Amino acid sequence: MKDIYKNLFLLWILGMPVNVQAVDSVVLINRYPISEPVFTQGLEVIENRLVLGTGLYGESEIGWIDLETGDFQVQDQLDDNYFGEGLTATSDYLWQFTWREEKAYKRSLDDLTLLEEITFDGDGWGMAYDEKADVIWTSDGSAQLTKRDPETLVALDTLTVTQNNQMIERLNELEYANEAIYANVWQTNKIVKINLQDGQVEQVWDLTDLVEELHFTDANPDRVLNGIAHIEGNRFYVTGKLFPIIWEVELT
Repeated sequence: MKDIYKNLFLLWILGMPVNVQAVDSVVLINRYPISEPVFTQGLEVIENRLVLGTGLYGESEIGWIDLETGDFQVQDQLDDNYFGEGLTATSDYLWQFTWREEKAYKRSLDDLTLLEEITFDGDGWGMAYDEKADVIWTSDGSAQLTKRDPETLVALDTLTVTQNNQMIERLNELEYANEAIYANVWQTNKIVKINLQDGQVEQVWDLTDLVEELHFTDANPDRVLNGIAHIEGNRFYVTGKLFPIIWEVELT
């Protein structure tokens, strides 16, 4: 397990993201404590229920979060050799990524039962279903988003994300909303909104004030903002890896 944290820390050191400029407002609506913090990798609202996927080898799971109790109701656990990553729901099923294993899981929407396991190309970080274009956008920690077929995850095209002519690296967890992609920028407290026509960052939100409320005293580099789930309009659930809370916010 120590080797995993070491590898993630080295990824952080070897390529810090550019300084993403944040100017937009975060309005806190509610706080939902979590009974036991988990290594959050994916967050999604399905029919008013909140599904969460976790990472780490030997600890990757998927299940429902009960916001009233804070309990994580695990529905399935990945093989110990798989590191869980992002997830997204189409109208028919839910996809769950793995990190470096090039495997993805297709699951039922009602109980998250595994329906199919497929192979895809590249590293898996975040994923988001674009219902307007009927494609899935994925990230791999770079400044590129990959457009994929929603049935097979075959890569169709790529989009480079920039702000002020600078590439925005380390795009992580993704969410589709308002005809755009919202993305966590790994190792920052920022969320960016990406125009899917040209890859330009349209808005940036800095959630540092919320994160500082948690008063973390250790130097764990993996305890970072990660997890965006669209509710409606500009309202989202957001959280982080090993965070003891989920926030409901409005990103304006």
